[in-house]
Amino acid sequence: MNSMRWKLVLVLGVLVFCIWVLLPSYRYYTMPREQRDGLSPDQRSRFIQKAIKLGLDLQGGMHVVLEVDDSKLDENAKKDAVDRAIEIIRNRVDQFGVSEPVIQKQGEKRIIVQLPGLQDQERARRLIGQTAQLEFRLVRQQDEVARVLRALDRALIGVTVSGTKVDSTGADTLATREAAGSAEEADAGASRADSASTVERETTGLDSLLGTLGQTETAVPLSREISPDRPFTSYLVSYVNGGVVVDERDVPAVTALLATPQARRAIPRNSEFLWQARPRPLQGGGMGRVLFLCERRATLTGSHLTDAVTRPDPDNPAQLNVGFTLDRKGGLIFARFTGENIGRRIAIVLDGKVRSAPVVQSKIPGGEGRITGLDSDAEANDLAIVLRAGALPAPVRIIEERTVGPTLGRDSIVAGTRAAIGGFLVVMLFMVVYYRASGLLACGALVFNLFIVLAVLARLHAALTLPGIAGLILTIGMAVDANVLIFERIREELAKAKTVRAAIEAGYDRAFNAILDANVTTLITAFVLWQFGTGPIKGFATTLSIGIIASMFTALLCTRLVYDAITARRQLRSLSI
Repeated sequence: MNSMRWKLVLVLGVLVFCIWVLLPSYRYYTMPREQRDGLSPDQRSRFIQKAIKLGLDLQGGMHVVLEVDDSKLDENAKKDAVDRAIEIIRNRVDQFGVSEPVIQKQGEKRIIVQLPGLQDQERARRLIGQTAQLEFRLVRQQDEVARVLRALDRALIGVTVSGTKVDSTGADTLATREAAGSAEEADAGASRADSASTVERETTGLDSLLGTLGQTETAVPLSREISPDRPFTSYLVSYVNGGVVVDERDVPAVTALLATPQARRAIPRNSEFLWQARPRPLQGGGMGRVLFLCERRATLTGSHLTDAVTRPDPDNPAQLNVGFTLDRKGGLIFARFTGENIGRRIAIVLDGKVRSAPVVQSKIPGGEGRITGLDSDAEANDLAIVLRAGALPAPVRIIEERTVGPTLGRDSIVAGTRAAIGGFLVVMLFMVVYYRASGLLACGALVFNLFIVLAVLARLHAALTLPGIAGLILTIGMAVDANVLIFERIREELAKAKTVRAAIEAGYDRAFNAILDANVTTLITAFVLWQFGTGPIKGFATTLSIGIIASMFTALLCTRLVYDAITARRQLRSLSI
């Protein structure tokens, strides 16, 4: 009697646990779509944390294969470049808020990223693939910019561009030599202190150049003629915020010109042109992009960054910016850097693009600053995420991308549910017809078994995938297998004219070894699948393993408890089996 009591307490405890764990899943997935969409982020997060997770193939989402480009790394850095990239991407995705992502290594240089339930795929693509190399560079002053622009015009005489194709066959060799000489002069001028005569001469030249460019940002026709005397500055619209503005349609042509050997010789070796990250509207219509001439060497990099958070912009509280904090060494460098360049612009560069170029108003001690000029709150949040998570050790590129729509996921759920219900009903029908009342008891144990599997999946925060549903359907057959062995043993004992109680005890005892052996071998196979398989195969192995353990519990303990309870109250002369 004591044995029956603790068994009853255990079974009831498991049943209550299953109901308690599965209740949030029932409430969430039976909730009308309108009500579900109206949940606050906190309410949705609480439901998602407690409910059964659906995998990529069931709720839709994004599957991406990335390849790490470690060609520019040394041999030591290459050894763990992929592992470091996985950890950084995992940190970014976790902060992005995707539930149950799958991030794992494939081969030597590839990374598989699965993001179930993802809605904004373009945003996630930017978040995952962004290298996040943060740099602080000094923006060259107006006189230096004017000197380099004139050198470019001289160097590119005879160079023509169509789209992104450059034809330099007509380049004047003498002009190239002169441009190289001008570049050397510009190098020397950038490194020495400005004298009064130099400032006066360059300012006069800049005023002349600005007069040529125009005083307002006016969009120009794409079919305009490019002046042979000004093959580079003809593309420029105006000069604002420390950089020259280029019509967005001309950006590919200007980029191609800057990549030519003639242009590289004309640009000082200690300087580099960088594009602004986002285009800006032009006053006369259209969009333009600012091109900054910056110091090639970064004074400070993101390696000194310790934190990055979003904050309301003091100048525009309705918009967010990103505040960053540097470590002690970075704070000292930043304080000295800003103190030496008061009144000048500092470019905040992320992955080779200028995010903002603010003017230093005063020395900034304490190692704190902010990045402004962000287009949206989502961009500010994403930028803070990638900065907090750290920079990738090497660039990554997307080599494969698949998207599973939510409609296809719902179809998979419907098909999987129908298959599970169909298999369940057929098994129940067979058990009831063949084993009669005992078969009905086995069906009850089967329902309990499914409850346990789903409850454990929810408790472990495991994702239910389409292969997981296949494992669940297989579990239905595996679960009644133990009951079949027990019932056949009981039949054999009854055929020997044993009493019902003795036949039940002998049936369970003699079937135990066969049940244990069969389930252990299946568990070994499931473990191998889980250890060496990918995401979907792991889902199948996880569901199958939980189902096997649950089937042993329901077949050996639950049904035995019912038989013991019946035979303890009265002496049975026959058993419906």
